[in-house]
Amino acid sequence: MKRMKCKTLGFALLGILTMLIDVTPRATAELLPADQLASCQLHVIGIYSPESSADDRVFVDVQPTGKPVVLVLTGYYGAQWNLDIAAEADVRQIIVAGYFEHSVRGVPDRVPTERITYYPSADKTRKDFFWAYSWHTKNGRDLRSRLKQLTGLEVTTFQGEYSAKRFVVDGKNGDVTQFLTAEPPPSAPAGNANSLEQKLREHGSAAKSKLLELSNQFGQDHPAVKQLEKSLDLIDAQLKRLGAAPLGPTAKQPSTAKPPLETDPNKVIEALVRQSFQLQMQLQLARVEKAEADLQRVKLQLQQRLDSAEEIIAARVQELINRDVAEPETKEQVPASVLTDEGWKAWRTHDTRKALTSFLAAIKIEPENQSARNGLGWTYVHLGEYDKAITEFKKIDPDSPVQGAALNGIGQSLLALGKLDEAEKVLLDATEDMIAKDGEAGAAKMGLAAWYGLVRTYLQQKNYEQAKQWSRRYLKHKPDDKGMKDMLEQAESESDVEE
Repeated sequence: MKRMKCKTLGFALLGILTMLIDVTPRATAELLPADQLASCQLHVIGIYSPESSADDRVFVDVQPTGKPVVLVLTGYYGAQWNLDIAAEADVRQIIVAGYFEHSVRGVPDRVPTERITYYPSADKTRKDFFWAYSWHTKNGRDLRSRLKQLTGLEVTTFQGEYSAKRFVVDGKNGDVTQFLTAEPPPSAPAGNANSLEQKLREHGSAAKSKLLELSNQFGQDHPAVKQLEKSLDLIDAQLKRLGAAPLGPTAKQPSTAKPPLETDPNKVIEALVRQSFQLQMQLQLARVEKAEADLQRVKLQLQQRLDSAEEIIAARVQELINRDVAEPETKEQVPASVLTDEGWKAWRTHDTRKALTSFLAAIKIEPENQSARNGLGWTYVHLGEYDKAITEFKKIDPDSPVQGAALNGIGQSLLALGKLDEAEKVLLDATEDMIAKDGEAGAAKMGLAAWYGLVRTYLQQKNYEQAKQWSRRYLKHKPDDKGMKDMLEQAESESDVEE
């Protein structure tokens, strides 16, 4: 935390010094209407922070792009943006956006500059700030949406770095088509399903080629042709289970096609049977891998329920006898706030039965009590009642201070239920929201639970690259965190095995 404060203080002092010594003429703080920007291209530069808190300067060389330019400079930590705009470059608008205060130098008098930052507003009421240094994130999506609203333009180039010193805007660097073409298809399966789909399609392509050859040589009714058609049906069925597109119909081979090299029917049939057997074995191995992963998930759920056996039994007995937890006269006059405090105290000491009783009673008295609703959700998590937990978390007001904890609870519950894709989305949003609010270092040093859950989700998906990336970002700010170090080691070792 001390380093975080020092970095923030360093940036703030540099910002003050910049204001004192910056004698560059100031452009008018003004955003041109969208119709005046319609002929422009939108070029965006994004960072998390400058390379050093001792020197917050970032240098941007703006070259001619062939069209008028709207230049966007954005970052979480404040930077002094130093522009070198070529005489031939036609810059019509500059937008500076971010969380901390930013400054900009080298702006011609004719170019209006709009600043959209949380700081230095004295009352901290400005909520329309935005920033992003990566494209495929919630911040990246929010940035594109906000810029579309402000300018009416789609992003032409996007250059994003965690920290950087120099950028060149020339209309080519950061071409967004690289991000658009990198989007996975909607049907792409998660985890190791991609590699299985690829293998299936490779075998399917070879089998279809062989089917055309055999059909021409022996006719459609030959046993070898029928067997190969069954193999193709098997591949299509497996692709369907993966949520992927089928191989599609087999086109007829032109009559000019060359005959197969192997003309002995017995050898052709033997090769076909071997290929079909190998395919079936690969499919069986894939099923075994999935079954093992499911078994591990079930074992984890079983252990969690065993650990909370007494609490689960007590809760169910209470439900069966239909005992109203708020009926006793001694409870009628107890305020919901007191019951909520009792619930959290019991929850922290693992007295799940008392926690359940207190939170239910508090909500009966005060249904809008967000803290009690959050506590009830986490109590259900401890009891292994994940569906009930998700239901309670979803009742929490999106603007509530406990919304972050609720999102984490939903993500952890989905993870426990094996719904990895849904868990990833929720936990990623929760982690990025907290980073946007408290900064990456602040979120890491708080030991953000959603961040832990996100890395665990990537490990279960076998998405080891993302697991390594997010765990390393966390350990950059909290290097002694044993749990995160263990997950990073697991991701690295599993990644090495796959390679």
